[in-house]
Amino acid sequence: MHTTRNTLFSLGLILAITLGITSCSNQPKNEGQSSKAQQALGSGTLRVVTWNVEHLAFPITDGCRPRTKAEIRALRSYAQDLEADIVALQEVGSIAALGQVFPPSDWQLFLSQRPDSETYECRESGRQSTQQKVAFAVQNDIEVLGETDFTALGLDNPGLRHGMELTVSTPLGEMDILNVHMKSGCFEDDFSRSDSEACQTFARQAPVLDDWIEAKEREKTPYLVVGDFNHRLSSPYNKLSMLMADNSNGAKSNLVNATASLIGCHPYYPAPIDHILMGQLQSPALISSPRVHSYDDMNPDNMLSDHCAVSLTLENGQLPLSTSVTWQTTSKEYRYLTTSTYHRASEYLKGASLPTTPWMVTMDIDETVLDNSDYQVMLDRSGRTYTSESWAKWVASEQARLVPGVGSFIETVIGLGGHVGFITNRNRVQDHHTWSNMLALGLPLTTTNSCLMGRSSKDVSSVNGGSIINDKDLRREQLENGTSSCYQAENERHNSFPGATIVMQVGDNIEDFAGVTQETASLEALLASTETTYILLPNPMYGSW
Repeated sequence: MHTTRNTLFSLGLILAITLGITSCSNQPKNEGQSSKAQQALGSGTLRVVTWNVEHLAFPITDGCRPRTKAEIRALRSYAQDLEADIVALQEVGSIAALGQVFPPSDWQLFLSQRPDSETYECRESGRQSTQQKVAFAVQNDIEVLGETDFTALGLDNPGLRHGMELTVSTPLGEMDILNVHMKSGCFEDDFSRSDSEACQTFARQAPVLDDWIEAKEREKTPYLVVGDFNHRLSSPYNKLSMLMADNSNGAKSNLVNATASLIGCHPYYPAPIDHILMGQLQSPALISSPRVHSYDDMNPDNMLSDHCAVSLTLENGQLPLSTSVTWQTTSKEYRYLTTSTYHRASEYLKGASLPTTPWMVTMDIDETVLDNSDYQVMLDRSGRTYTSESWAKWVASEQARLVPGVGSFIETVIGLGGHVGFITNRNRVQDHHTWSNMLALGLPLTTTNSCLMGRSSKDVSSVNGGSIINDKDLRREQLENGTSSCYQAENERHNSFPGATIVMQVGDNIEDFAGVTQETASLEALLASTETTYILLPNPMYGSW
């Protein structure tokens, strides 16, 4: 290895380490292939409503609750006043019936595909009943990603209603919403102790619903369960509530009955049976506001439906930024430190006696080349912490910016005839996103002058306490001896990158340097080294410490 004297960057090393010690965040920056279950990091407001519209039919004179044109106008006005983004409805006869209240020009309409059941004679009107199906009305600006009939809730019984699931992209992120209308007539807190036909049927539906919830819990998928449960879930010892809140794998459930504090609107039936449950959506910044929407005329004979709409407004507020993220994103000191450090590194290389054989500078990526502070801001504002899933999603977005000063430094290295070896602990399967992000920021990189290597399982398993001390050492050795597996366009990799002398190592973490770990690093040895030049940038947000 070519010998260069390490005399210039002691101050930068000490400053960066001091800043790191005063930070209050500890987060790994690698990991992660994106999985199906991704936490929503969006910001905004979402209002979801559940509303049993009591035999909504078309034509309006049909069924057990015939209505006048004036009543339909009143229903439409009431629906508009809900100011909802998504409305889950029960007892809807058809799309045509739903369209009378939610105009298709403004709403996307969805109806359960449950086969029509046999009609019966209505007790009060004497007419033949219409269908009772669950349905959704979704504002046109909300993207519906998927629609599934939850047939299992019907228990293969033509007389039981199916549920319906939508996957939607909302201002709060992607989530699944299940609309249910459970078996009526079972109002025992412990349905298993009643021998009534209604409770026995309800007892068979309960585990079906619980299985759906547990699947979302395991996947960590944000979800809502809304509808007419025909059951008093807010009672203190309700068996269904306890069943849904207890995950069979022992994991803590995220399920919350967001409407548990509400009282039903009907003068005769104050115990609520319309509920909105939520899971995997909780964060310290999430504000949830439930509400019952009463009718103008609450005389039981004049109510527009025997159920009032129940809404839940979800809003992601903004929590304050941590001190470390505030410093990195707003301070002049951070920009000065990185810019001046890179400038001095460039000047050093220009004046150094560089090898006549291939030579290289190795660089970490995150907080060394790419500035990911916007990701940290999202975490702080939402009250969430790092997860490999959200990190992988961020990497895939290719939205990182350049660390101040790094662009001109890389231009200097390449202009002097050197190569750049990017050794990152981002997952190797995401190298194409990292490469695209850097190219989009104008860095003069080609697969001839630069080698990008994300971390693989072999990099970790090769750590042996001897020649391989940390999980970047194997890749450093490969760059030196010409056996590196560098990223190539179209996700191919090549081994044609020439072996090179490493004259400088640049990172924001002590483990970005060869042969050291956080626990064993000797600052005195690093500062006294004549083997290579170490450049350490400030990162108070996270690290191996």
